[in-house]
Amino acid sequence: MTPKPNKAPLENSYYNRELSWLQFNARVLQEAEDSTTPLLERLRFIGIFSNNLDEFFKVRYATIKRIADAGKGGRSFLGGIPASKLMELITQTVIKQQKTSLGILSGIKQELKKEQIYMINETEVSKSQSEFIEDYFLQKVSPAMVVIMIGELKEFPSLKDSAAYLAVKMEMTTDDTTFASKHNYALIEIPKNVERFVELPSHDGKKYIIILDDLIRYMLHKIFSIFKYDHISAHMIKITRDAALDIESDLSKSFIDKISKSVKNRSDGDPVRLVYDKTIDDQTLSFLMDKMGIKNSDSINPGGRYHNRRDYIKFPSLGRPDLQYEK
Repeated sequence: MTPKPNKAPLENSYYNRELSWLQFNARVLQEAEDSTTPLLERLRFIGIFSNNLDEFFKVRYATIKRIADAGKGGRSFLGGIPASKLMELITQTVIKQQKTSLGILSGIKQELKKEQIYMINETEVSKSQSEFIEDYFLQKVSPAMVVIMIGELKEFPSLKDSAAYLAVKMEMTTDDTTFASKHNYALIEIPKNVERFVELPSHDGKKYIIILDDLIRYMLHKIFSIFKYDHISAHMIKITRDAALDIESDLSKSFIDKISKSVKNRSDGDPVRLVYDKTIDDQTLSFLMDKMGIKNSDSINPGGRYHNRRDYIKFPSLGRPDLQYEK
């Protein structure tokens, strides 16, 4: 039986545009999954996927959220579906895609091991690597790093758009008198002017990489050495702010002017997405959401241990042209 034609194709154009865009980004993931794609290029496709998703939330998702926040259903504009429902569909789709991307990334890391390339975390650092890391931290990371104690701040700091932060939780000792609360919190902004992927000294022909996030985790005992705590943990978070271009409201302004103004205002926009390490404890997550004013209507995405995977676009070549496209 021939399906009935869509009576209102234009009505569904906006709805289809958003979901079609996510489907397009899913095809970028397919490139990362393709075993015929050079290994290091597959990592870079992971970075492209992540970067695309950030831009989607800054502009496209933010527009839909504005409609929902204004109390307008937006049915005629959003293809016959309420803005709030479209936000739910987008969030569900993105969570699935993020889960897929994490699985692909895990597989790529296993393939890298076959090429004698190892991505290690803070629990896998050897003694010789420890010496290198401590020196690297003191020389390059510490001068560029910002630590904010937030446990007793009355006014929560405005987090930067798409910057990655380690949310640190300290469980203070019983004899600690520094803080009123048994739990104290801090934020560490991951420096953008330091290489995200740190090459450690090679050994027996093997190359080792540690992500800057894990390098900082390894040094938590130094960073918070003045505090008396029984346990310390750190989980990654990232927010994306509203950067929607409202070009329809003022067609007399040049497109370039509108873009420039939007980019300038990006850091002050309302948060539209919170991505967090899914292993974070409920107490810390609730504390952060409350302080940041993240509402249930905002897109809250549980993710992996690392955020800003767009940085994989700049993953080091490691002297392996055979694992890249020919130049």
